[in-house]
Amino acid sequence: MTLPVPYSGSPIYNGPEVQIGDVRVDGVAIYTPVGVWPIRGSRWMIISQPIPITTTAGWGIGLAVTCAVIAVVFSIFTCGLSLFLLLGLLFLTARTTAMSGPLVVSIQSGPYHYMAQELVYSPLHAAQAIQRVNFAQALAAR
Repeated sequence: MTLPVPYSGSPIYNGPEVQIGDVRVDGVAIYTPVGVWPIRGSRWMIISQPIPITTTAGWGIGLAVTCAVIAVVFSIFTCGLSLFLLLGLLFLTARTTAMSGPLVVSIQSGPYHYMAQELVYSPLHAAQAIQRVNFAQALAAR
């Protein structure tokens, strides 16, 4: 017969957790794949290397192809294809901008050093990742 384990109270609350790449941070420690380090006195550095990518918009390509098909269909009724084809070329000038690349975070706590990497896919995602690192820096300064 086994006795139940007595209730020892609620677990200690270490503060909010934040995730940066493969590193997790709470109010007491930094949890990395290579070990757990104290957060007090740690130093954080951000190396942001996202590359803006400009491409032709997908909806612009679709409308350009649609205009080309309409131009061919209506070529029987009109004298030329020029108006629909020019309209299709106008749609090809539509551009979209995206962002892709790594955001590298260098973490140093005492003699330990670790570099976490998070892939950034939009300006909003980059801003959120930088805010998480700033929050971790604020926890380290407490």
